Amino acid sequence: MSNRDHAKKHSMDIPHVTSVELPFNVKNTDRAVHMLGGKQRIQKAINSQYRPTAIQPSSHAVDDKNLELRLRNDPFHHPVQASVNRREKVLLKVSIPKSSLPKDYHENPQKYPVRDLLRQSNDDGHHAKVEPIAIINKNYSFRAIADFQMTTKNNKMAQDFNNQVLRSNQFDDYKKFYQDKLAKTDDYKNPEIFENKDHQLIPPPHFSGIRFPFDFRYQKSPYTVTLRDEEGNAKVVMKSDSKKLFTNTVDFYSDSIPDAPLPEIIKKYEWMVSADLSQEYSDKKLFDCVHFLRRLFEIKPIWLRKSLVDVTPEPLKAAVKEALPYVSYCYKNGPWRFCNVRLGVNPKDSSSYWVYQSGYFRLQGLRTKFDQSEETVRVVPNTIKMNDPNSEVMVSEHLLFTGKKLPGAINYQIGDIMDDDIVSVIKRAESHGELLRDTLDSQEGWIKKQIIETIRRIVRYKLRRLYKELPIEREKIHEIVEADYTEKEGEENDEDMDEDEEEVDEEDEDGADHTNEAEDNDMDEDVVDPASVTEESILSRIRQADGPAAEKLASFDSFIKHEAIPTETALAFFAAGAVYFALITGTIPTSELVQNEILPFLPWWALVTFGSYALATLGWGVLTFKDKEKSYKELLQQIDEAKTFYKEKGLDLDE
Repeated sequence: MSNRDHAKKHSMDIPHVTSVELPFNVKNTDRAVHMLGGKQRIQKAINSQYRPTAIQPSSHAVDDKNLELRLRNDPFHHPVQASVNRREKVLLKVSIPKSSLPKDYHENPQKYPVRDLLRQSNDDGHHAKVEPIAIINKNYSFRAIADFQMTTKNNKMAQDFNNQVLRSNQFDDYKKFYQDKLAKTDDYKNPEIFENKDHQLIPPPHFSGIRFPFDFRYQKSPYTVTLRDEEGNAKVVMKSDSKKLFTNTVDFYSDSIPDAPLPEIIKKYEWMVSADLSQEYSDKKLFDCVHFLRRLFEIKPIWLRKSLVDVTPEPLKAAVKEALPYVSYCYKNGPWRFCNVRLGVNPKDSSSYWVYQSGYFRLQGLRTKFDQSEETVRVVPNTIKMNDPNSEVMVSEHLLFTGKKLPGAINYQIGDIMDDDIVSVIKRAESHGELLRDTLDSQEGWIKKQIIETIRRIVRYKLRRLYKELPIEREKIHEIVEADYTEKEGEENDEDMDEDEEEVDEEDEDGADHTNEAEDNDMDEDVVDPASVTEESILSRIRQADGPAAEKLASFDSFIKHEAIPTETALAFFAAGAVYFALITGTIPTSELVQNEILPFLPWWALVTFGSYALATLGWGVLTFKDKEKSYKELLQQIDEAKTFYKEKGLDLDE
């Protein structure tokens, strides 16, 4: 120990310096300094107390206290931001005698690490000299990836902005750029600016919010395989074909109903009958489920799918959705919406099918509110008792509306409702012969308007009270029962319905329902094929019922579509919204055809759109013409005249 030499001591009274690591080999120092922003920018960054914050608007955010590396001379270039390291390091100077250096060292110095040179020098009997010359207390490194770049070489707009604004000191250049590019007010009239093409826009400040490489671990789907055809083209296909459902949906307004499954289903069923399904588990389960559903539809001709799944044995539940097209069809609108009807049965032929009419009641948060841990009670629905009093087919009570507990479903058949108030309403109407109508209605079905509306309002009211865990007020029930709804044709929002009535989550266990139960319509409103609802068809129906009203709406529509000054556009939207609102509320008397056949097809967003555009246009007009007192007064005068006109018609726009 005593024979060993002690390490040489060095004084640390040496300068403190800042280092900058560049991701390239520097051959031109002046150019490297310019790429960092110049000497003043480097000096400002070194003397500042820059510390990156925990939360930044972007990881590519530019801070004048930090260094940034610009790889090209372009003001729209997105520079690489430096990472600052404040850990102190010692900068050592290693001196090795030239005689111990390899002959080709100066030609390729990177070939020889410092450790190897020191070892070679010691082997040759030469002594290298090592001494500290500085302490690095701040280190800038550019190890982050650069942001996505956008070249502006062929971008005339960017080049003009660069030459006339960024790099110009002449006021005339600023003025010319403003007048040519920014002072135009009628560009929106030129349809070419809306085409999908290169609009010569200035690049955004940054594209990506990620500075450092990140492995997203993208992997191919384990359920797919790549196949090549005879021409060598690759195609990704699923390993197992997804089951295609041949659901037979029928429009309520269609004159015919299917009495047999679709040809594809018949072909599949014939194969299942003749094939050996002992080794085909899924097909065997489907075959058994089809036969089980046939027995259920013999007991009851019209079912809700949730009830079918509930009464199906556990091993067959997963096949119900695929098996239904073999034995039934589904209405997509009308009084039996979301119902599966046995093939060959037409509920429009007889009023006895009123018990199977469905009511769809939306309630947001029903899934989370419904207590699934509660023990399930099973009962025999009334619609099954009617056909088979001794039937043992029982449905979970939470799928039916009892009026006492919050149900687990939002779609109920009228005949299966177990609420005492609704049952008494139906019995009283039957005893007085006031339950059924002579002709079928697209909204109420076979049930008269007064009765079906009473049922709907009782269910709505009780669902809201049960959801909020509030008691049922008998006075309110009595008020609903005694109210007259025959004179309120087309009225949607009454005092029973809260303005903030909750919308409903789709409560289908499968996640996606082939019957589209998550429609944005209110209770029992028809879901109409969009292809059949056009502007001409609606105006045609209105013209049949009320010619002047149709011409008025048509004139409003064409007036809005054509070029109009802002004040006229505002009044047009105001007037069209007022007419629509008056028709909805019944302020303007209309025929039964208008209420039942036309208003349900008018979109709910029409009134919102008219009102929003009217307010926005009026606001724009006020800002534009605030210095034109005469035009502004004329605008207010026209609005007052419109208010007075509709007030005479019984519609107060101020309210």
